[in-house]
Amino acid sequence: MNDLLKKYIKGDRIIWYVIILLSVFSCLVVYSATGNLAYKHQDGNAVYYLFRHAKFLLVGIGIIIAVHHVNYKWFARFATIFLYISIVLLAITAVSGVSLNQASRWLTVPVVGISFQPSEIAKLALMMYIAKVLAQYQGNDRTADEAFKPIMIHVGIVCALIFKDDFSTAALIGFTSWVVMMIGRVSMKYLMGTVAAVLIFVFVIIFLSEYVPFLHRASTWKARIERFVGDDEVNQEKGSSADYQSERSQMAIATSGVFWGKGPGNSQQRYFLPHPYSDFVYAIIIEEWGILLGGFLIMFAYLILLFRAGVIVRACSRTFPAFLVVGLSTLLVIQAFINMGVAVGVMPVTGQPLPLVSMGGTSTLFTCLALGAILSVSRNNIEESELAAQEEKENYESN
Repeated sequence: MNDLLKKYIKGDRIIWYVIILLSVFSCLVVYSATGNLAYKHQDGNAVYYLFRHAKFLLVGIGIIIAVHHVNYKWFARFATIFLYISIVLLAITAVSGVSLNQASRWLTVPVVGISFQPSEIAKLALMMYIAKVLAQYQGNDRTADEAFKPIMIHVGIVCALIFKDDFSTAALIGFTSWVVMMIGRVSMKYLMGTVAAVLIFVFVIIFLSEYVPFLHRASTWKARIERFVGDDEVNQEKGSSADYQSERSQMAIATSGVFWGKGPGNSQQRYFLPHPYSDFVYAIIIEEWGILLGGFLIMFAYLILLFRAGVIVRACSRTFPAFLVVGLSTLLVIQAFINMGVAVGVMPVTGQPLPLVSMGGTSTLFTCLALGAILSVSRNNIEESELAAQEEKENYESN
């Protein structure tokens, strides 16, 4: 059994442990948080959503295993094609996507009836593309600043197609791209200029949202930010579903314990939170498992993922895999901390799921695809190290 695992499970072992930990917590909290949903939509079948989620997790782990055996060079070869396919899908979604919560974010595949968010594909494709372009402009009389223009053109296109209906995802993609370019040694002059331009653009869009029907979603962003930074008296006067969600989430955390919560399956706020299995899953984890055992353990798991990604980057002998790991790991960890920040009340409501923990279908699969790519680089680093050690040993013996 151990030999079988060594044959198929390669790469950074600690990242594998993090994946297992998050998957186990995910199944436990999804089972607990979907009871009310099962009662309403599945005739009280309490295990329906657990089995559905477990199915996606198993398929996702299969994707990780398959992808981490693929040479990372293939990601570079197909990065541009992958990105353009995602841009086409985003454009189709903007025109004829399936609406959910007044936002067109989903596409449904004909015949099979599977729905997915093209933005999930775009996130991965863009990170691969940025890694490829930055790698091309490192050394050989070329500067990283030359990579800024092609990268920003594509980041701008992707974010422009997403932001109207999903501002938080567009912001996540934009900020992660900014971080990767900074690590890729793009001049701060360009990066800070981009920040200024984006801020001006957002303020203009929010101002125009009151007069242009096409930009109606911008008023939602404005309202969420105003409620978040406003005083309690103003918030009570305005009231909203976002306020209600945030209050219930903070109640879940406040009524938990430091070392141990109410126990698995004993959450009270799951009956009141609209999305306790996705957007506010972190609050349910803390309520049931406690601040330390639940909250800090999950937070620590993502920090370990980021740290191990850094170890993988330092071991890379080439620039593309290093930038690829930086982009994908930063994307996952920032998204995780946004979700946790919303749950504890330090950020406005965004709707970002907790990677590998929140109940999801295709989003779970794309998260696993990203983890598989990270482990692919790790596996390659280990194999290169072992090969170099073997060659050194043979040279030593021959001398």
